[in-house]
Amino acid sequence: MTSYTVGLDLGQGQDYSALAVVERVLMLPPGLTLGTWHRRPDAYALTEQWHVRALRRWELGTPYPVVVQDTTRLMRAEPMADALLVIDGTGVGRAVRDMFMQAWQGQRFGSSWPYAVTITAGERRHGRNIPKHDLFAAVQVPLQQQRLRIAQGLALGEVLADELVQFRQRLTVSGRELIDFERRPGQGHGDLVNALALAMVQPNTSRRPAVIEHPLED
Repeated sequence: MTSYTVGLDLGQGQDYSALAVVERVLMLPPGLTLGTWHRRPDAYALTEQWHVRALRRWELGTPYPVVVQDTTRLMRAEPMADALLVIDGTGVGRAVRDMFMQAWQGQRFGSSWPYAVTITAGERRHGRNIPKHDLFAAVQVPLQQQRLRIAQGLALGEVLADELVQFRQRLTVSGRELIDFERRPGQGHGDLVNALALAMVQPNTSRRPAVIEHPLED
């Protein structure tokens, strides 16, 4: 059973809209087989990883209905039947959220209706209201622990890798909690990291990660 989450960052004005598909997996210890683990799952500690499987960035000025159509088409294709869509419902995202709900009611896609979160400047997470520091910590921790991997051959894989390098450098230089990903001339846009964070923030659902035997190659 797979466990895919799709994060959608909605661009406003001169910002790109971007999408990231992430598979959440539990890795078996070296030398252990899936059959052995199933016989004694309590005896072996598994390592949680996040594998980036697909990336998408729309051209500037792309109408939101087109973004909705492209995203729903992706999620209606195999193997996305178990996927969960997480979008930023803050600001303009509220109107786009309603578009997704209408599309879902017309022809369902993914494991459930779209999960829209509101990003706040608060200190605590409450329901679908998620503080910025929680959102970016979802990327920060696996990145620092080398548990975030990008599939080879993705068209935007190198762009995301570059944004992640800048993301990590900001953490190192600032020496404090990251509250945003600032876009600077010549230093990337940050939209892919935003989409990735939405896919990794772990909504309050009962979905379980997949268990696989071998890691994804960098």
